[in-house]
Amino acid sequence: MLINSKENRNRTGLVIGAVLIILALLGFQLATSSEQNPFTGIFPKKNKKVLPQDATQVSSLLYTDDLLNSEKDKIYERDNFSLYLNLELGTPTLMAVYTGSLTELEENGRFLVFIYLKDPSKWRSINKKYDHILLTKETLTPIVKKLGGKDHYIFKFRLEHPYFAFENLERLEFVRHTRAFGRFEEAIIPADSLGPLYPVGNSLENLTINITQKRLDKIAAKRAEALESGVLMTSDDDFVKAHVSSNERQNIPVTMRLKGDWTDHLEHPAKWSFRIVPTGEETLLGMRKFSVQHPKARNYLWEWLFNKVVKDNDLVGLRYDFLNVRMQIKNRDSVIPMGIMALEESFDKILIENNKRREGLILAFDESSMWNERKQIRDMEVDLKKDVDMPKRGELPVKVYNENKTLSSPVLSRQFEIGRNLLLGLRDGKLKLSEAFDVDKLTTYIALSNLFGGHHGLHVENIRTYYNPVTNKLEPVSFDSNSGYNISTLLEYPIGIHDDLFREKLVEKYTLISSEAFISSFIRKYEEQLNELAMPLSGEFNEAGLDFEILRHNANLIKKKIFPANSINATLISFDNKSMEVEVKNLSDFPMMLEDLVLSNKKSLNEKHNLGPIPAKDTVRLKFNLKSAFNNAFVSKKNKEGGFRYPKDLRKIQLGHYVLGSSYRMYEPIKAYRSTLNMKVVESSRLNAELAKFDFIRIDEELKTVHFEPGSYELSELLYIPGGYTIQVPEGFSLNLSNGATIVSYSALHCNGSSKAPIRFYSGDSSGGGIFVSSSKTPSKISNTQFTNLSIPKVAHWELSGAVNFNETEVTINHSTFEKNRSEDALNIIRSEFTIDSVQFKDTYSDAFDGDFVKGKISNSVFTNSGNDGIDVSGSLVEVENVLIINPSDKALSAGEGSTIKGKNIEIKSGEIGLVSKDLSRIDIQGISIADTRLAISCFQKKTEYGPGIIDLKDVRFSGIEVAYLIEPRSDLIIDNKVIQEKTEGVIDKMYGSEYGKSSR
Repeated sequence: MLINSKENRNRTGLVIGAVLIILALLGFQLATSSEQNPFTGIFPKKNKKVLPQDATQVSSLLYTDDLLNSEKDKIYERDNFSLYLNLELGTPTLMAVYTGSLTELEENGRFLVFIYLKDPSKWRSINKKYDHILLTKETLTPIVKKLGGKDHYIFKFRLEHPYFAFENLERLEFVRHTRAFGRFEEAIIPADSLGPLYPVGNSLENLTINITQKRLDKIAAKRAEALESGVLMTSDDDFVKAHVSSNERQNIPVTMRLKGDWTDHLEHPAKWSFRIVPTGEETLLGMRKFSVQHPKARNYLWEWLFNKVVKDNDLVGLRYDFLNVRMQIKNRDSVIPMGIMALEESFDKILIENNKRREGLILAFDESSMWNERKQIRDMEVDLKKDVDMPKRGELPVKVYNENKTLSSPVLSRQFEIGRNLLLGLRDGKLKLSEAFDVDKLTTYIALSNLFGGHHGLHVENIRTYYNPVTNKLEPVSFDSNSGYNISTLLEYPIGIHDDLFREKLVEKYTLISSEAFISSFIRKYEEQLNELAMPLSGEFNEAGLDFEILRHNANLIKKKIFPANSINATLISFDNKSMEVEVKNLSDFPMMLEDLVLSNKKSLNEKHNLGPIPAKDTVRLKFNLKSAFNNAFVSKKNKEGGFRYPKDLRKIQLGHYVLGSSYRMYEPIKAYRSTLNMKVVESSRLNAELAKFDFIRIDEELKTVHFEPGSYELSELLYIPGGYTIQVPEGFSLNLSNGATIVSYSALHCNGSSKAPIRFYSGDSSGGGIFVSSSKTPSKISNTQFTNLSIPKVAHWELSGAVNFNETEVTINHSTFEKNRSEDALNIIRSEFTIDSVQFKDTYSDAFDGDFVKGKISNSVFTNSGNDGIDVSGSLVEVENVLIINPSDKALSAGEGSTIKGKNIEIKSGEIGLVSKDLSRIDIQGISIADTRLAISCFQKKTEYGPGIIDLKDVRFSGIEVAYLIEPRSDLIIDNKVIQEKTEGVIDKMYGSEYGKSSR
């Protein structure tokens, strides 16, 4: 089988493309300058015969089978390897042949041919270095021929170079090579050992076009016009008369013109694309209308194979083949060999009959307006991006082939009326695809187009449809697929509403055609024919091979799309003993069906539901009514009583689902929280600065200050103050927070109270929130201020832990009071520098002061009746001086997560625990008294990512202590420069309420 790698095709394609561009430019110049014969200078002039390409000289040609059997033209032989040199399409061509089998080295090695010249002077004038020409191919793909019961693997290598003529050959050196192994095959052949080169022909059908010079000149002028503008615009006036002969029929009168829209159909000097129409009721090659074109216009063998598979699957496909084509100029005795051309059937009644269909119409969208626009843009040299100002594809009118016959027939006119409106309804998005099309045939065609990488045929301007008068449905007609390319996405059908019936059937077809069995079946069926065609094509076109890796890639991409690794996203919304509500997002490109909630045994946990398919990319909520035995499903050795435990047991539940049209079941775990956006949550947390509506606020924009007016006020909603200001609060100001009211400020807070007229922030009915100051570049200053009975700042779902909070800003607090605050922390300072002096913390619900990653000093302050810790810091550096802590419910002073506390003159009275240092923290205190406390000191490691704790005390006074200390083995307690040796295992197990701490009370 001829199989080219993609890498090789890309590499050789660049070289071939460059050569073709040069030839095209040369051809254009000659075609526009020659008054008599546009081919003059490229092909033989009058009276010059070209026998190798002349179809009438078939008897003098060798065929590949003959060559291998007779061993004629063999120039080298070793073991199972032979070299042949012959003339193929006028070019010396090497055939490297391996018999029996191929090793990996023989299959994948490089091909190098060194051509040594008798007279290298012209070549040396160009390269300045070598007397030889080096031709290389990184890979070539073998053609497999079975002869005499043995497989022959044939590699063709054209000896083609602008500075090489065969008569100038001195010797050839043929080499096979890999970079890892080096040379593994080598043959040196002197020119004088070579006999005459015999032309090698093929068994393709021959086609001769007989035309006068005058009519050819008209065609050449049209080509020149098209090459100049870059677009070919055709009309019936372009047709000229000619005669065409095949192997079977001679001198059939035809009309012909150029074909193609872009000029890639015309750029080759000889391989122009033609539309050929036999006159009257005549047919040729079984067709009434057909085209001949450069095989690369439809990607060589790919279009042939695509149409074969299309027709095998009961779709309307074109006859597509390859011919030896030549042009005979009447009265000039000149033959222009066009070489191998692709034959493509055109749209006609015979096409429909050949596909075993009742006579009906072939419809398409008339894209002529698009090409008119494109030509005008190029003619006027307007610099516009591609397709800008093009007529919208959704506005293209419908055209019918064989219009005259259709409109003059009452029966066909009625069919046209139906078919046209079906197509327009699809174009305008008014009809479902399943309403207008035979959906089974349409989905088969779409699936095959994606498998073959034939996306070009799914563009709206390339759509061809057959109206079947028996079924009253449209059917796709294969056209211009340009198959043979890797795809990166699945191309949708460009018109119509993609309804569930269509989608279901499409998945069914994708599943079928992407299977290994389906692909292998048509490869096996056409393997021999493909090799027969590949033999002549590879002699003229290096890039003509088939790389079946493309089918594998595209099949795997189809499977990836219809069976994605993550097909849905399922999240729990709510649950109780009777039901479970789940939000499901369809992540795939196809409708998805949801089945049941199941455990690993796939037994259903819910009653049946009637939810239809979820559209692609859509999100739904589904409430599952649970079976009465739902709770019993979670009975285990650890959970003997049963019952669903959230979130632990949620991980055991999966949601069964499948793509509509597929029988393959998938299962997705249910996540414990939503992954879709809830804008209500976002919007409810947004902060809006509406300061003017508060009667106690006055703004000075010039000085950038926000003034709280003197007096007593009530705040019952969120007060948000943006950054860039300074808030000035005067002495005696009083604000009662109610109804969850919270103050959020990104500006510095200056509370300027006095001992006689302190400032008060409080909640009289215990319904108020708290205060949050963050990210101010200037320090906050709090003096003579009372914070009483506050709770946490809360904005919708956003809340903090302290009644008063300062984050990423400097703050100084003095002569102030925090009392009866109903929060986790009375004062929480985060990632900030601070100073606290002469401050009282009284009757706090939990921690009095909590510092997270802070640096600061606490002095001359009193902490009384803290519901949890008095002072609790983590990741911080804090100084403590002249501090009294009375009756903490947990720890008086706690350092954690790499903190350092340095202090002096500390007094701790009553309470559960005095000092705690944990997790790489250190406490150093000079002068400390701990009285009437259950546990005075503890050092330990709580978190595995940290380490032990250290406490170093001097001038220590204990009284009324139950236990002096609990020190883990790796931690240290130093008292008056003496390391305490008494250590206790499992300290952490005794803390946190087990024996000591708040919960132990």
